[in-house]
Amino acid sequence: MVNEIFNFLDKTNKTISFAESCTGGALSSSLTMIPGASKVFLGSIVSYSSYSKQKLLNIDENDLDKYSSVSERVAIIMAENVKKQFKSDYSISVTGNAGPSTDGEKSKVGDCFIAISSENEIFCEKFNIKQSREDFIKSVKNISFQLFHDKIII
Repeated sequence: MVNEIFNFLDKTNKTISFAESCTGGALSSSLTMIPGASKVFLGSIVSYSSYSKQKLLNIDENDLDKYSSVSERVAIIMAENVKKQFKSDYSISVTGNAGPSTDGEKSKVGDCFIAISSENEIFCEKFNIKQSREDFIKSVKNISFQLFHDKIII
């Protein structure tokens, strides 16, 4: 799937950036495995903590308090702001809770929000993935790329 995304971006002269929380850089790692990725991939921000979401992605503390760091609102802002920072054509953001606890968050273990920002629109979908941490991260990565493929390429 990531190869198809690379080919699409390369052929259309478009670029992408990522804002990753629960995946810890897995999307970036997958894309940079492809030779020539630097033509389409401008960079990523791994904002694992609420603090880094505030400092690196300009997420307002009030939004984090009101909605939680694992929310549609925060995922959308992450996608919008990383796209602005890198001046990319597209962005993908992921925020989720791999568990085993929630640290008092409003989300449940397994909740994940994936947002995609394109040139003209932004959309976000919620998933609940009950797997081990490692499998959760792999699943979120794969779903993110599949969602981009289905919403943007097709």
